[in-house]
Amino acid sequence: MSPSHARLPSSSAPTTPKDGDTGRVRFIYADGRALELAPNRPRTQITVTAVLPEQATAHGVEVKAITVTALPRPRTSESQAKATARHTAAHISQWLLPTHAAALAELRERTAPQVVTFQRADAALAGFLDRLRGGVAISEQPVRRRLGLTARCAVAWWHTLDGPSRAVAPFIADALRRAGLATTEPHGSGYVFFAEPPAEQSDTRFRIAPSAGGAGWDLIDECTGACVRTYDDREWAQGIAESANGEEDAARRAQVASMDLPGLSADLIEDEQFRTLAVELATAGHMPYGLTDVDYTQTPGFHIYPSAEPGRAKVARLLEPWGAIRPGARFEAPEREVERYDKDMEAYARLLARPGRTVAVMVDGIQVTYNNPPTRP
Repeated sequence: MSPSHARLPSSSAPTTPKDGDTGRVRFIYADGRALELAPNRPRTQITVTAVLPEQATAHGVEVKAITVTALPRPRTSESQAKATARHTAAHISQWLLPTHAAALAELRERTAPQVVTFQRADAALAGFLDRLRGGVAISEQPVRRRLGLTARCAVAWWHTLDGPSRAVAPFIADALRRAGLATTEPHGSGYVFFAEPPAEQSDTRFRIAPSAGGAGWDLIDECTGACVRTYDDREWAQGIAESANGEEDAARRAQVASMDLPGLSADLIEDEQFRTLAVELATAGHMPYGLTDVDYTQTPGFHIYPSAEPGRAKVARLLEPWGAIRPGARFEAPEREVERYDKDMEAYARLLARPGRTVAVMVDGIQVTYNNPPTRP
């Protein structure tokens, strides 16, 4: 009797065969929980195993498999196949599902973010002063997972009346990484997931998994539990995962929090004073240039790059395509865009004016000069 003939309760989804030559079969429930049935030899018994998420092993959570007979005595007018299905389903419901549910609940508790993690995040983001239009928020967010585990993930964001701000997310993530936390910025989202980094670094922090939301493949960050993005093509998703793991390794070897930050020239990322300029612009609602999910043909972005003199930086307003407004080419733009450019530069200048800085509007952007020039890293 093959276990593929067994029928689980109606809440289960269609079975997914596994290792067809061995007779193993996997049942997937609608909520993502999974059971694996395997016949022994000579197929007189069936072993049923509750499938747990990969994190279960690391946290010492397990569920013992059960073994049922593949040849129970049929009832009157009942075939052997129906008897086997009835008998197997009864044992699963009575002995396996309760312990499976308990194990998943235990794993949820063990993987939930701890108070100390929230405290570290709160301290790291203390410099993001609230504005009339926004402020920092830190909370817990449930994330749907396959195999019945809804992860509880720590998340931070810059809240506004319009929702989480995409502009500020990269700078929140950078600040959390500088505080020693691992972060994930889901594609196109204003949320930043964060967690304590693992005790031992892995070469495969990012992996792909069947999408919890349906078709496709999720790129999962094992550190934070967040889904970075969902892809239709498995090979493409695997390539992105390998690239992400390579970038993670490069950042670790370089011992830097951020290999790049939108809106900042590469040689200014480690300069705290210039990084502050980008945060001030982003928290005021301006978009940093360089986000891969922003249409800069419609949304102007700011970019901060160094001047030739120490202690000076220039802030440019950038709009794609290349023939639009850029430093040195602003007069090639339509008159309405030139007027808008001037207004934006004046707004940037007013925003960045602070004691200890001199801000001047120039033809190709604005120039910020520090009275006490920062030393280069």
